[in-house]
Amino acid sequence: VALALVYFGARVVPWAYQTTAMLVFAYAVLFLPQAVGAIRASLLQVTPSVEEVSLLLGADRRTTFRRVLLPLLRPGLGAGAGLVFLTTMKELPATLLLSPTGFSTLATRVWNATSEGFLGRSAGPALALVLLSSVPMAVMLARNELRTSRPVAPNGDHSAAKAGDADPSQLSLTR
Repeated sequence: VALALVYFGARVVPWAYQTTAMLVFAYAVLFLPQAVGAIRASLLQVTPSVEEVSLLLGADRRTTFRRVLLPLLRPGLGAGAGLVFLTTMKELPATLLLSPTGFSTLATRVWNATSEGFLGRSAGPALALVLLSSVPMAVMLARNELRTSRPVAPNGDHSAAKAGDADPSQLSLTR
């Protein structure tokens, strides 16, 4: 992809070659499928009846999206953003080929220092790269663990309801 964009930028739109806009376009082409995959997986878990019920109760499509679908899609959006962030942090080939002169990322700093044999100078950016990559992953894992954890009853029953949960037989569709 990066080589195709180098050719495209140098031959077809030379004014865009080695600009930040071309680099952002390359990142979008490279990493949009990851984000779409995560969002699609989240969207496939939403049954159409949820949307239909909202529309039957009088909500328009915009309100249905904002109040019903978006909260259900939020985990997929977060996962997609996290995947793209983590992958972009370590991206090197497209960045080296398409970045403007003087533009550097942590990955390019590590690559430049190690290619010149200055391993000590590459340690700082490499550590920053590892920390910036691991902290969002740890946060996502912790949030997932909190979301999926359930209280355990004294008898060891894992299906114990949380305090304040309503009895399903007492629920009604009207308020």
